[in-house]
Amino acid sequence: MVEIGLGFGSNVGDKVDNLRAAMAQAFDGSKIRFVAASSIWRTAPWGYVDQDWFANACAVGQTEMSPEEALAWTQSVEQDLGRAKTFRWGPRTIDVDILYLGDAKIASERLIVPHKEMFNRAFVLAPLAEIRPELVLDGVSIATATSAIDRQDLEIIAPPWRPAG
Repeated sequence: MVEIGLGFGSNVGDKVDNLRAAMAQAFDGSKIRFVAASSIWRTAPWGYVDQDWFANACAVGQTEMSPEEALAWTQSVEQDLGRAKTFRWGPRTIDVDILYLGDAKIASERLIVPHKEMFNRAFVLAPLAEIRPELVLDGVSIATATSAIDRQDLEIIAPPWRPAG
C-alpha cells in the first residue's frame, strides 16, 4: 500500500456538493482507503480567469493501484459525475488530479506524478498543507512551499469531507 494524494476542484453547479460526491466515490473503499481530507476552500480561477470561482480540496488515502490504474480510477470518477471536456483550465463540474502516488516519479503523455503544477497552485498547496504539512515531494516541503504562496484569494468555506459511517 502507498499513499495517494488527490486534488479536487469544481466551479459548475453546487461546487461543494460536487467535491463531496467525488470524494465519496473516489474513497468508496474499493480502490482507495480514506486517510484524511482538507477543508473545502473557495479559490479564484487559475489559468483561464474569466469564469466562476472554484471550490477545491485535497484528500489522501492508501492504495495498491499502479499509476495507470489510479489515473483510470480518477477519470472514471470525473466521468460518473458528469465531467464534460471544455478547454484547458475551463469550467468543470469536477476535476480530480493525482498529486502524488507514494514516491513514484512518472512523466508520460497521460500522467505526470508528482503533479507538475502543484507547487505553482495555491489552491492545491493550502489544502494539502492542512493534512500533509510534513510531506516532501521532489525535495520541496509542502509546508515551506505553502508559506510562500499568496493567500489573498483563498478562503475556507466548508469543513472536511468524511466518509459515512
